[in-house]
Amino acid sequence: MLEEEDYPGAIQLCLECQKAASTFKHYSCIRYVEQLDVALSKTCKHFDVSHYTKVQLAYTLLGKTQTAMDQLHMHFTQAIHNTVFQVVLGYVELCAGNADTKFQKMQYKDLCTHITPDSYIPCLTDLCKALWEVMLSYHRTMQWHEEHDSAAAESDESVVDRSYVKKKLEHGLTRIWQDVQLKVKAYILGTDMSNFKYDDFIVVLDVISRLMQVGEEFCGSKSEVLQESIKRQSVNYFKNYHRARLEELRMFLENETWELCPVKSNFNIAQLHEFKFMGQCRSPSVSPNRQAVSSASPAEEELSLFQRYLQEGNPFEMHIEHKEEETEDVLASNGYESDELEKSVYQDYDSDSDVPEELKQDYVDEQTGDVPLKSVSRETIRSRKKSDYSLNKTNAPILTNTTLNVIRLVGKYMQMMNILKPIAFDVIHCVSQLFDYYLYAVYTFFGRNDMYESSGLGLISSRLRTTLNRIQESLIDMAFPADRKEKVPSPHLSQLVVLTNSGTLYGLAQRVVATESLVFLAEQFESLQSHLDTMMPAAKKPFLQQFYSQVCFIWSFVTDF
Repeated sequence: MLEEEDYPGAIQLCLECQKAASTFKHYSCIRYVEQLDVALSKTCKHFDVSHYTKVQLAYTLLGKTQTAMDQLHMHFTQAIHNTVFQVVLGYVELCAGNADTKFQKMQYKDLCTHITPDSYIPCLTDLCKALWEVMLSYHRTMQWHEEHDSAAAESDESVVDRSYVKKKLEHGLTRIWQDVQLKVKAYILGTDMSNFKYDDFIVVLDVISRLMQVGEEFCGSKSEVLQESIKRQSVNYFKNYHRARLEELRMFLENETWELCPVKSNFNIAQLHEFKFMGQCRSPSVSPNRQAVSSASPAEEELSLFQRYLQEGNPFEMHIEHKEEETEDVLASNGYESDELEKSVYQDYDSDSDVPEELKQDYVDEQTGDVPLKSVSRETIRSRKKSDYSLNKTNAPILTNTTLNVIRLVGKYMQMMNILKPIAFDVIHCVSQLFDYYLYAVYTFFGRNDMYESSGLGLISSRLRTTLNRIQESLIDMAFPADRKEKVPSPHLSQLVVLTNSGTLYGLAQRVVATESLVFLAEQFESLQSHLDTMMPAAKKPFLQQFYSQVCFIWSFVTDF
């Protein structure tokens, strides 16, 4: 009747059956059928082969195999609803800290809006773990029927029953996964995640990406519902995150003293924690921050999730633990890379009589931006001299703390692209803005000569002028106070950087470090081009090509100069 869209007839039939069951409920056989239905419903959360075999045999003896399958699907639908409601309700009541029963009467969608930010990830993890158990039970139910069908007798009635059951189970896959998606979608959109910490948001993406992997293995779905909902949250989150990072970059630039950051001579961005994901073969749903939590062997990694966790475990267990932050070994110890070099430098620079006055001035701590009250100590000056000597001696990359900060940001942005490709273009556009802002700052601080040209763009090539004009129009907020959220104020050079002193050749050392750091940054972007290209949607690749033509131009312009 339902398939024929005879809804009144179906309801009438249901009411008649309920009335009949009520009328004859004093008969023991009626009570047994009710108990049998309860036993059937238990298989939806924790499938047990022995239990399910007994239940199916009972329905077969009653001649109600097809009825049992119809009932089973209703139970699975109810199990999904009850499961998600109870998980979310538990967290909401726990965080509310009172015995208020109003939450129990809420609709699930409304209940999701009461999840606190602190409980969001634990609740999401438990939600997915519970839904996994339901889907695993359905998967094992299908396995049971496949195994028993191959050994069943070939009577006409049994063939019809088995054909009905098979079709019902196959059609149910898509319906159950759709129910799961809708429940998780309501949870995803129930909270504003725009102010989440970066690592927390990456965990959310990890969990949802793993859930989408489950959906693909479960029924071949591309999880459009989940993709669209997480994309909405991601775009909203990333706009806020990028805005904050641009402001942070402006602060770094305005406190930067343009001195060497003493990295080792073999420094490579792949050594940074933020880029570890590029050198690891893994499912895109596993965050670099949590990879070590999974202990699956290479052989297990080749199995599907349903094969790997068929008997025990849960694919979402790995998101509960947090791996400790990986240590990095990229900074040279006080500028040296060996004890011998340190010894020789001490001998050569034991006296500070030839130390320029600029190194004896107060300095800004590049980590905190604080200005010490006293002058730099002799040991600090000696350390800097040794650092300069070491870096020159070993040809280490010339970069600053701010350069390193920008590179780390690019790594974080690429992590997000790697996990959620639908927002890849939005992220790459923001990556290009990080480079643009750094370029604009270096030119504004050291490149223009207002004495020669009132426009502020100095004596430069027309192409560079065009590039800087584009950056100024699209990214720099020239108003005071700043009045556009998508723009950032022009940075100002730190007062500790003096470019008018002839004794320091008008800040030649800082100018060289700034220019070389820009070249280094351009080189790193070039090395990442092929990786970014694989993430960029085909329709948006011209933007990436245009950006890289600018990077190559800046690199060649500066190096030729």
